[in-house]
Amino acid sequence: MTRLSVVIPPWPPDDETDAALRRCVASFPPECERIVVVNDGTGYGRNVNVGLRLATGDYVAVVNNDCRVAEGDVYDLCVPDTVVSPLIIGERQGYGQSLGSFHGCFWVVPRPVLDHVGVLDERFERAYWEDDDFLARLGQAGIPTRQIASVRVKHVGGLTTVKVPEHRRWLELNERKFEEKWGWLPPPINRYRRPRDSGTWHFCQNCASWPAVDYEEAPTAPAEYECEECRSLRERSECAFY
Repeated sequence: MTRLSVVIPPWPPDDETDAALRRCVASFPPECERIVVVNDGTGYGRNVNVGLRLATGDYVAVVNNDCRVAEGDVYDLCVPDTVVSPLIIGERQGYGQSLGSFHGCFWVVPRPVLDHVGVLDERFERAYWEDDDFLARLGQAGIPTRQIASVRVKHVGGLTTVKVPEHRRWLELNERKFEEKWGWLPPPINRYRRPRDSGTWHFCQNCASWPAVDYEEAPTAPAEYECEECRSLRERSECAFY
């Protein structure tokens, strides 16, 4: 049987974070190895690495404490030679957006891939850009990423680093470190789609009319041309805007 370890680095410690952590832990099958690494201010990447080094599973999931598995079999995310994320349903729009098919709030890595690529780069202090860096290293090694939409995860958003007043300074500092390391910055992600013969832009991947073929993309779109169903999903905190 596939062995799955789950690494959860909750932070900052408060009642809201603790409640989210309990929901997160309870959403995984009981046989999963669950490793909670309490972040005492040492930083997200460093704490994730503690968990990655302790994990004994064939696959390791790195999961923010404000996520919980809502639908599907989490073992479907265990795909050889591929780093996989589920479909993320954002309960608060605009927090924790994805990097294409890779989502920093929830990703599953096979043990051989982790051994080959290595753990997170701790030069990205406190938080931010360590996931962009990990994704760049995956690309450099020729390792694909994939989203499996049959597994749906609810992500509250805004319960981790955003609660810390200094988080914007960390974001800017680590962006500079990423550019210094790689010599480039990632382009904006195209989060909107519309069919080529339509003026309506869609932004929820779980919208019934989400274009799958013959579409154009853009990082932003005028609000007056947004899909009504996508808007409704957003208002109900059921939108996969990633």
